[in-house]
Order: sequence, then C-alpha cells, then structure tokens
Amino acid sequence: MPRFKRILITGAGSGIGLDTAFALARRGHEVIAATYKENEVTQIKKLAEEEGVHLKVTKLDITQEAEIRRAAKLEVDVLINNAAIGESGPMLEVPYERVQRLFETNVFGTLRTTQIFADAMLKRKKGGRIITVSSVAGRLVIPFLGPYHMSKFALEAGFDAFRMELEPEGIWISLIEPGLIYTGFNERMADTKYEWLSAESLYKKNIPAMRHHDSTLTLRSHGTDSVVKAMIHAVESNKPKTRYVRPRSYKRVLLALSFLPTRLRDKILRRSLGL
Repeated sequence: MPRFKRILITGAGSGIGLDTAFALARRGHEVIAATYKENEVTQIKKLAEEEGVHLKVTKLDITQEAEIRRAAKLEVDVLINNAAIGESGPMLEVPYERVQRLFETNVFGTLRTTQIFADAMLKRKKGGRIITVSSVAGRLVIPFLGPYHMSKFALEAGFDAFRMELEPEGIWISLIEPGLIYTGFNERMADTKYEWLSAESLYKKNIPAMRHHDSTLTLRSHGTDSVVKAMIHAVESNKPKTRYVRPRSYKRVLLALSFLPTRLRDKILRRSLGL
C-alpha cells in the first residue's frame, strides 16, 4: 500500500472534505485541509487540537489563481478537489449570473487548481494522484437542479480527459460520485432557488411539489462514511478505481436508468419529484 507524504483537500471546512481530512490524518498521512473561509481555518485547527489529530490548515479560494499557486508550492503528492457550491432552479429562469458563479467554482476553479497542481507534480517527476469529488448528479438529471447538473457533467467530461492524458505520465485520476449525503450541502443547494424564484414563475404550480421534495432530502440522505472509505481507497490503493459511486446502491440506479428510453427515464424522474 503506497503511503503519501502530503495530501491537500480543498473545501475541507465541513462535510465530506472535513471528514476525509481527519480520516486520512488518523491513518498517518500528512494532510493539509484547505478552506476558503478565514473563520473555518481557526475552527478546524481547534477541532484537530481537541481530537489530538495532526492536521495542517490553510486558506485557499480556488477561484483565486494567486492562492492556488501559493498552495501548489506545498509540493503535495495527492490533490483532492472537493470544493464546490450548489445552485438549483428551473433552467429557463435561473439568473445567468448565478450559473456563472457556480461554474467559476465548480468547473473553472477546479480546472485551474488541477492544472497548476498537476504541472507541479510532473515537474517533480514523482507521480501523484488527483481525486475529484463529482456527484451522481454528474451522471443523471432531475428537474429543477439543472445548473448543478451542468457543472458536475462538465467535471465528469474534464476528468475523463485528464485521466487519459495524465495517467501515462504517472498521475492517477479518480472521480468520487456521491449520492445524497447528509452534510447540509444538498439542503442549502435546494433552498437557493427560493431566493429568486418568482410567484409569477412559469413553474409556480410546481413549487409545492418542489418544497415537498426538498423537505425529504435529509430523510433520504446517508452519512459520509462510504464516501470517506472511497477516498481512502483512492489515496492508498496500488491501482485506484477511475470512479467510486457511493453509496454503492446508486450504481444500480444509474445502471437501471441507462437502459431506459430517454422519455421514459424523464417521466420516471419527474414523478420522483411529484411532478
């Protein structure tokens, strides 16, 4: 089992990123937990001290190239792209600026971070690993979550290309594809549409069904354990998988839907939202 000297995790202020940082640090890795919020740097340091975990913490906003380049000087062996934001709502009406902001973080920020860190790995000629948190939402689409789906589908395509181009150079690429995981992220994302959705919306008749669906997210969510285990495998395995769908039950869902005619799949997914 390979042991890496240094791992940097973006978006490690809470949820999957934070739990992964602590799990990997407890296994003896040198972990750098990166978060874009200054107050979270202090909070994570305090939590690590309380739990007796050796963890380095740094501020990193992946939309700021100067901060990415500064972090890349840490010469990490493993980059875990976990930083992301969410945006929901009907594609026809979602404010363009909100989608632009979404892509600045989820797609362009992740792309630039990967480019800079991968270039540093190649120059050191020691290989490395890049693990990116995508989502089951990068493999299937449900109504009123289109903006987020767009960003995750883009990641899926981009990192397929990264994998084919970088693995011959000694850099392993893995995608982690969580389903509904209870971290508060999905709930916050579902709420974003209500910040701007008008009572005069074309979809106003669907708002009650949307709200009902959103209210059940926590009840249908899973803990972070399965995702953290996938992260550990992707870091430590001699041959990490290209994709980890977690929990594994989502693999059956993706497979079943892939065999259905498109309009039948659309009908099933609409009904799943009570539409």
